[in-house]
Amino acid sequence: MLLPILSLAAAAQTSASKWDTLKMLAPGTEVRVASANAKPIQGALESVTDSDLVLRQAGGPKSFGRTQILSVSVKGKDHRLRNALIGLGVGTAAGLAIGYGIGHAQANNCSNKGGWFCGLDEGAGTVVGGVAGIVGGTLTGVFWHTGAWRKIYAA
Repeated sequence: MLLPILSLAAAAQTSASKWDTLKMLAPGTEVRVASANAKPIQGALESVTDSDLVLRQAGGPKSFGRTQILSVSVKGKDHRLRNALIGLGVGTAAGLAIGYGIGHAQANNCSNKGGWFCGLDEGAGTVVGGVAGIVGGTLTGVFWHTGAWRKIYAA
């Protein structure tokens, strides 16, 4: 008889503590609210009380009653600089290696048969490949999406 009562108390406490997590978020935090009434809405957190949550959007504040909210997610930190630096390193290394390989193969081909692009040796191939790798790797890193949404409250 005591076990069902304790489990109900624990469930109520879990729900309340999840809502308390929302109340600890700083105003201005980017959040996404999924409600039973509409598609998820994204905006800056304005305030959280015991009964509702208010988002700040371009059209003005939008209030959600606690009973309407199915889930709340926060946007993870975007790592553009980190990704750009990783892309820069990987792209440069790959570009240098590929450029050197193409330049080496071209230099051997030209010494044996001649050809239309015989000015490309290992050095020039390495430079061209390295520059292409720097540009391609850095751009890939910048546009690689890593700031995912993380659910912090579910009703």
